[in-house]
Amino acid sequence: MDWAEMERVVHDGIVAAVVSAASGEHLGAAALHHLYREQDGVITLPSLAVTGDPEGWSPADWTFDDDEWLPDEVGRQWEKNLTTAACSGTTARWHATFRKYLGTLVRACKAARKTLRTRGVVDRNFVVVLLDDEHHAELIRRVLPASDVRRLFPELDERTAELARLQGLPPADRAAELVGRLGRFDGPLMSEDIEDALRALGRDAWPALIPLLTVRDRAWQAARLLADIGEPGDEVVAALTTALRKAKGPDLAWTAVALSRLGRLDVVLDRRSALPTDVVAGAVAAPYTSFRNSAVRFAPLDYTPLADVLTRWPGYSPALDDCLRPGRGSCAITPDEAATAIEALSSPHPLIRRHAAGVLGERNLGRHVLPALAATARNDPDPAVRRMAILSLLFWKKDSRHLEDQIRHLLDDPSTEVRDAAALWLREQTAHSR
Repeated sequence: MDWAEMERVVHDGIVAAVVSAASGEHLGAAALHHLYREQDGVITLPSLAVTGDPEGWSPADWTFDDDEWLPDEVGRQWEKNLTTAACSGTTARWHATFRKYLGTLVRACKAARKTLRTRGVVDRNFVVVLLDDEHHAELIRRVLPASDVRRLFPELDERTAELARLQGLPPADRAAELVGRLGRFDGPLMSEDIEDALRALGRDAWPALIPLLTVRDRAWQAARLLADIGEPGDEVVAALTTALRKAKGPDLAWTAVALSRLGRLDVVLDRRSALPTDVVAGAVAAPYTSFRNSAVRFAPLDYTPLADVLTRWPGYSPALDDCLRPGRGSCAITPDEAATAIEALSSPHPLIRRHAAGVLGERNLGRHVLPALAATARNDPDPAVRRMAILSLLFWKKDSRHLEDQIRHLLDDPSTEVRDAAALWLREQTAHSR
């Protein structure tokens, strides 16, 4: 990948677009935005927007916004080069390539601003920024000098100052102030900042969060964050157990989920006769959902509690199937947990096998996953499980291409959903191999 040449192409494209948009008009800003990417997959070039003095940083509303600001063939070729470089190795390589891509865009933006000012196309206050929701603050600070950050994005300095102030408080005071801000959307901190700071406090957040479990329509926030902190201390379990008897609605559901995520599903099951079916099912399913992904600490993947409930109380099966159906969001497992998921492919419960097949569709887990998924795609008695195994193999991209003959045989599977999944796998693999 020729990063220097890509930087030159992006620089020249920005300069040409701004010169074209100027035509005697006063311009205040240009922005590269909408950096679409799929982890371990395609990375596209951003759109380019230009405006006068920006009234807001939503480039889609600006005077000029174009996703084809480079000549068609040039743009498509660089997107192909970029995606090929990113997907030529491990998931870690994809992330490293994307970081290099961001650095290249930052340098192109800074150089384009300098070129445009030197040529007299724009005045000294004109800026070229790189906007991305995930990396917003970092990219703004990298592409602009501090004086322009203060002038155009004052909220970033306000956020930094406020986080520093909170960090200077004693942990108990910090926790109390953060809990008081939960659910508020004013001030320099976003809700994600507040929740992240509470998670980082760990046990020091308990004294501020536990009382919130008694507050109607607020208990759910405390329960979720206590589960995210991931430490099942006696004080926390006792407070959640009390809340399970008194809470209603979302507060009740999140309390049950928190107990389960903290390894105390037994408390919920002991009260199952007094709890709605969806509350019990939500608690049982919780450790296997994407809720786990935000936790500071979490228990290792273990399908035993789920299998126990499916065996002892099969009446919960429909609700559990709904909670864990594809598309609802599954936990991201670690390489150390892959063996547990592979073993679960032999479970007598189709729901567990389907979930296990789904979470194994990550390339960072190790190639030993592939034979297990291939065998499941061929031999599992449940078509939904076979289909999920094929889709997970698709996420392995080129690493699973050697299985083409096996997938092609599945075009004759008796299930339509399996045949369709096999056809999709073949189409996608053929497209990505070009």
